[in-house]
Amino acid sequence: MKVVALISGGKDSCYNMMQCVSAGHRIVALANLRPANTDELDSYMYQTVGHQAIELYAEAMDLPLYRRTIQGSSLDTGRNYNQTEGDEVEDLYELLKLVKEKESVEAVSVGAILSDYQRVRVENVCLRLGLQPLAYLWRQDQESLLSAMISSDLHAILIKVAAFGLDPEKHLGKPLADMEPYLKQLSQKYGVHICGEGGEYETFTLDCPLFKRKLIIDAAETVIHSADAFAPVGYLRFTAMHTESKNGASQTSDVVARALPHGSCPCQNAIDKMTEEVEYADQAEDNRQEFTSNCDLSCQRGHDLPPSCSPRSSKGFQWISGINGLQSQESGIQGQTRAAFTHLKSELDSRGWKMNDIILVHLYVRSMEDFGPLNAVYKTHFGINPPARVCVQAPLPAGQLLQMDCLLHDWTEPPEEGCFHQKDALHVQSMSHWAPANIGPYSQAFRVDQSVFCAGQIALVPCTMQLVKAGTRTQAHLSFSYVKKVLEAVISTLTLAHVLQAHCYTTRHHNIPVIRAVWESMLRAAEEEKDLLWGPEIKRPPLFVATVPALPRSATVELHVTAVQDDPIKRTSQHMTTKLAYGSIECHSVMSADTSSASLSLSLTVPGNNLEVSSVKGVTDEVVATFIKAMKKMEAELVPLCARVFYKCSHSQAQGIVEGLGESLRSSLGESSPSMSLVPVLDLPDSQILHLSCWLSL
Repeated sequence: MKVVALISGGKDSCYNMMQCVSAGHRIVALANLRPANTDELDSYMYQTVGHQAIELYAEAMDLPLYRRTIQGSSLDTGRNYNQTEGDEVEDLYELLKLVKEKESVEAVSVGAILSDYQRVRVENVCLRLGLQPLAYLWRQDQESLLSAMISSDLHAILIKVAAFGLDPEKHLGKPLADMEPYLKQLSQKYGVHICGEGGEYETFTLDCPLFKRKLIIDAAETVIHSADAFAPVGYLRFTAMHTESKNGASQTSDVVARALPHGSCPCQNAIDKMTEEVEYADQAEDNRQEFTSNCDLSCQRGHDLPPSCSPRSSKGFQWISGINGLQSQESGIQGQTRAAFTHLKSELDSRGWKMNDIILVHLYVRSMEDFGPLNAVYKTHFGINPPARVCVQAPLPAGQLLQMDCLLHDWTEPPEEGCFHQKDALHVQSMSHWAPANIGPYSQAFRVDQSVFCAGQIALVPCTMQLVKAGTRTQAHLSFSYVKKVLEAVISTLTLAHVLQAHCYTTRHHNIPVIRAVWESMLRAAEEEKDLLWGPEIKRPPLFVATVPALPRSATVELHVTAVQDDPIKRTSQHMTTKLAYGSIECHSVMSADTSSASLSLSLTVPGNNLEVSSVKGVTDEVVATFIKAMKKMEAELVPLCARVFYKCSHSQAQGIVEGLGESLRSSLGESSPSMSLVPVLDLPDSQILHLSCWLSL
């Protein structure tokens, strides 16, 4: 892509340019925002110290430089940004709008490492202009990142210091390479961000492999901004500079390739490591085995049921399931999607909800080929932070092209004195080396207080957004690692050990044991990392795996989890098995340490064809009785919110059971009955014909 690089003069913006070139993009222009009549602006968004020398970057890189004087100020300083007249973000919009008109750029290079504040605002501007943000440094390990910068021939000096242990008189003007050992010491002793992400210091790059000419400082003076005894603040003001030619100038991409450390792409490093470990195991998986059954990838009978709604919990959660577009007068997926949203809004209105109360959507489509046209309609119904979403292809009833289930949330009462509520979306749209950007109108995760609801993750390579070319084991490992990163980004202390409910979808039934093995190994690694193995046994929720016809981007694995910030060691669990004449019912439940939420999974196993049609009613009653017994065993005032019933679509008795399940639950639980979502799948593990997965909350 043709890229404009946002530059401040600092190391991060320069190194991200190098990463863009390494990824095959082409820097065609530079862009910078400068303060008016001052050395430095008190800005939440922009590094402005050293702006006097930015003009030399155009000369050093032989590229056009577009500059704009910052006219706005920090007005909208919330976690999310909405277009605000007079805000400094709108200066960035006008600058990039001009560059796009003049240079026909497609993407923007931005050097954000950890600041959600900056990332959210750059992404907001890029979305409005139809530009792709490229933030390859996003959430990289800072110590490794700093070492990589220095070893790649990026020469920068400290131009500002503002932290305990950094002295303007000693450290301003010092090369970053010389400061690295000392910065590591400060990080270990005092928690200083080693890359300066907390504003501890700022840098100015004098040379890097992208420069055709290097910058030379002829004269500079030290300005003391604050003479604090413990953490004085000072910066360098350049009074005279020039550029100097470099010997042996060659093709930019070749220079960058030589300068970046071998294996400098973190995405490829991770993939290579996984591939080496599982190379031989995956070779056997690459010959894809098509699923064969008597099922024509659609249920023989439709359910034609009205939407199912759970009670509202005291914490403000409610599920609405079974939204479809069968009422549409238009043919095709877009018509049914529009009808489904009309239907959904009607249901929400009748219960006092709004669209922005939706925090998670489970979306089932009859054909993954409808993914693009569906998203074109879907995205018009949500704002800047759409709900997290899980999307899979399912063998829906004939004529039904989609089904939506929605989790809603709004607090029913204000927080207790001294406490506060938290409700945030993680919606990363930048391409990076961290985890995949969204491939549709959804957020990676939604947090409500201590609960985190994640979107489904597939094995896309973050820096290319292409599906990894590897077998199921590697795809599972990558998908699960992205879930781990998303949890950490939402709440820094969260690990896979905090997962309370886990659903995985695969297109290859014979690889379910492989997927389970990867999950177990990653859970064990998470427990080792937190030193949890040596304490009491952690109550792990079982990983549920269903086989479906297709997943987005032709992936073979997609993982979706819900996690809770608690002490996993203090969770409680129950496991019971009910033997039946034709098989068995197995039930697992795990409750969070604070007893505020739980997951319950129930599976009906029927080996062979032991189940007679005449037994269907009795089986349904047994399933409901086991469900109710498991709830009572938890001994907590939890509300069952969503009973997601996955059933083997080719098994006629399974269809009969699920059709009677909702009514049986309602007659037993009355108004406490959960929302019922019926999900046909191609196959289930271990001779299961039905699997019920339920989320419960106070």
